[in-house]
Amino acid sequence: MAIIGAEAYMAPASSEEIMLGYYVSREFDLFHVDFGFRHDRISKKGSMAHSEEHEEHDEDEHDEDHDGDDHHDEDHDGDDHHDGEHAEVEYFDQDINNTSFALSFGREINDMLDVSLGIARVERAPSVVELYMNGPHLATGRFEEGNPNLESEVSKNIDLSFNYEHDGFYGVLNFFRNDVDDYIYLLDETEEEHEEHEEHEGDHGGLILAEYLQRDAEFRGYELEVGKTVDFARGNLTFSFGRDDISGEFSDGSNIPRMVAARNIYSISYSENENFEVKLKLKDVDKQDDVGVNETSTDDYQMLDFKLTKIFTFDSKINLKVSIFGNNLLDEVARNHTSFVKDQVPLPGRNYGIKFNVGI
Repeated sequence: MAIIGAEAYMAPASSEEIMLGYYVSREFDLFHVDFGFRHDRISKKGSMAHSEEHEEHDEDEHDEDHDGDDHHDEDHDGDDHHDGEHAEVEYFDQDINNTSFALSFGREINDMLDVSLGIARVERAPSVVELYMNGPHLATGRFEEGNPNLESEVSKNIDLSFNYEHDGFYGVLNFFRNDVDDYIYLLDETEEEHEEHEEHEGDHGGLILAEYLQRDAEFRGYELEVGKTVDFARGNLTFSFGRDDISGEFSDGSNIPRMVAARNIYSISYSENENFEVKLKLKDVDKQDDVGVNETSTDDYQMLDFKLTKIFTFDSKINLKVSIFGNNLLDEVARNHTSFVKDQVPLPGRNYGIKFNVGI
């Protein structure tokens, strides 16, 4: 991975991975079993440059601090200037071994209802960005600092799922909990820390200083979707409702930053023979005020979207797919809580469009 140009906030880095995996599935009298296993051998190489400010000292302080002119010249490669920056580059070559597995049990209660239980232990190595990032990342509006001492995340997961389908009615309900040791996250500095950096260490170009850190964390939540399909005219009419809600806390009870807000999704769609579909969807997103350190809350909003799709076939070989869409029809000023720049940049306002896709 190499970033070049004006926004070169990370030195070139490389990652190599060898993965060995195995999967097996078996049917028994009472339930269905799936098991998966994976071992990763990962090598990551990168570097970080540490800039140091050198202030002008008088001759006595210089001699005392640097033990003579010879030492001074060695540190600065013969350069006799006092003011400016001296970049010290530190190189890293890291080998990581990760092992993950997942096991699930499924059972058909009857012709309408299925139940499944899954458990997993998953290890994830930190990315080269999380390890070696070191500079202004304008897309997030932050001066991001990686952490080459990061360990692999270890996530212990459990989920319980119910699936129901009968006479045009369907329902899906999932409960989950993930306990993550050494969860990797990006922590923004506080306003007080930012002011202190501006005064003593420079302002990082006016950007917020954000560091990649690790703490034990817990995620829990559920996902629900129910719907009904009925015959209508020459096709099918489907009504559905969905809701998902997730919360996340660190081991000390504080909130994990940039958590997804709870939301309800209502939709109605009509389709004919897979060649014509029209869909109207309303996404009702709750206010998110479970915020992390130096994070602002986000107001609720409603997002209404429309889409009409028609497929035309020519000479039984060429398919032309035409889609007409309208997004955010209510023209809401909506902000995505997971965005790093939500306070500066809202989601797109009302917009319309048409798309053409040709397939042979």
